[in-house]
Amino acid sequence: MVVNSLDRIVTGYFPEIQARLTVANVTDTARTLERNHLCGPTAGLIQAEMVGGAALLGTLLERENQAISLRMLFPEGSLGGATIECTAGFTIRGYTRQKVLGDLDDSNCSDEELFTRALGPAAQCGVVITEGTSASNTLFNVVVEKCVSVTDIIEAYFCKSLQRTALVQVSGATQNGYVSCVHAMMCELLPEADADAFVRTRNLFDSPEVLRLLDDGASLETIAAALGLGHAEDVQERTVSFACSCSSERVINMLSSLPKEDLEAMIAEGRPHDIYCHMCGKGFTITLEQLKALL
Repeated sequence: MVVNSLDRIVTGYFPEIQARLTVANVTDTARTLERNHLCGPTAGLIQAEMVGGAALLGTLLERENQAISLRMLFPEGSLGGATIECTAGFTIRGYTRQKVLGDLDDSNCSDEELFTRALGPAAQCGVVITEGTSASNTLFNVVVEKCVSVTDIIEAYFCKSLQRTALVQVSGATQNGYVSCVHAMMCELLPEADADAFVRTRNLFDSPEVLRLLDDGASLETIAAALGLGHAEDVQERTVSFACSCSSERVINMLSSLPKEDLEAMIAEGRPHDIYCHMCGKGFTITLEQLKALL
């Protein structure tokens, strides 16, 4: 299942200070996942920002058959955990463990407090890169003083696990309980960049002006000008969209691997069964005739 999207991720190289800037708009993709999973306002917003983070992780992929998954557990947060996957073609899917957080969804607290209670102060994370049947796995933890954010998680992976000098910012917003916009950006200082360039860029990166530009969905060139990066070279733009490889055939193949006793128990109930893809929320109805055929 693929959904058409206006989302984009744009990356440019800035030779003047030896930096690479990436800017992503993933609003349509985040809205699709929110709708498919019937998320409440809190889970929908957090999942939306995770989609932005996954798009930034997708820039690490080099071959067409690769995909990268970010798997997170929040031991002290009510959200529980989440998994988001991005392919080399920048198709994204994923889910949160809890979809509806009643006490938070019905509250009037700020987004900062929502994240504090939903995620907690720590996250146990794993990044899995798959290529065909092979997979490489990296585990890392994020612990902060107050609460974890998606920005913290993505930046920790680039800076601590990959040992790359990267600045990350992910920003999402809701309106009337639904995702209204999601943007993400990352500025990576290459090894040739000097220390002064990093300090200048870091000081501007979290400035109110740059954050406002990000929230407004400003272009790569506009944000680069605000950061003082100079002229961009080798600008690359890619479409980002929601897509999932689930299908009725895959569901049938999955059921065919069940023990005979389990299939007989399902048939004995005398009704069709609905099977849902946990990565995208799509449902598939399996009839009694299909179940009997598997025997």
